[in-house]
Amino acid sequence: MKIHVLRTGEVRVSPYLPFGGDNCSLLKASGITTPKKDWIWLPVCCYLIEHPKGKILVDTGWHRDMSPNGKYDKKAQIKSLGSWILYHVNQGRIPKGEAIDEQLSTMGLKTSDIDYVLLTHLDCDHANGLRAVTDAKHILCAPEEVECARKNGFVRYQKKWWQDVDLRTFEWNGTEGPANKSFDLFGDGSVVMINIPTAMDCAL
Repeated sequence: MKIHVLRTGEVRVSPYLPFGGDNCSLLKASGITTPKKDWIWLPVCCYLIEHPKGKILVDTGWHRDMSPNGKYDKKAQIKSLGSWILYHVNQGRIPKGEAIDEQLSTMGLKTSDIDYVLLTHLDCDHANGLRAVTDAKHILCAPEEVECARKNGFVRYQKKWWQDVDLRTFEWNGTEGPANKSFDLFGDGSVVMINIPTAMDCAL
């Protein structure tokens, strides 16, 4: 089994959003009260797992239309995200060659070669690139996250990111992790999604 860490651009946020902890207020996380000079750029990463039972992509990063020319582009980002509000919470950029479909192509892979896309959650820097891998064989996300996205589509999520995607949910089939919820993809313990609600992510 091989794991490839694929950097798919960067995201700029208030430091309170990733590092504020459980008691961080929504106001601080949004960056409204934090000067832009104090915001930080962080890598946006996806993971390609070459497994004996298939090729697995974890998350999809930014879509190319975030940065058509490979540079930060405010107008393009707002159009790609479909949300003026999200632009003010996080800015993104993705250099040429770093979009997920571009990197797979460089590796000699087609997006249709991907057996599973596993989404840790549906925030923009994880799911904006979904439209680039619509022909992957299986695209899976936790049912609670999909339900949350349906209820909070205006502020945090935008359904356009997965509108033309055959996005399906998986059922938790294990009890690993702090929330006693895990998903064993192949049933052999080799690839397990673990629910970590306090971090708003799943972990492999």
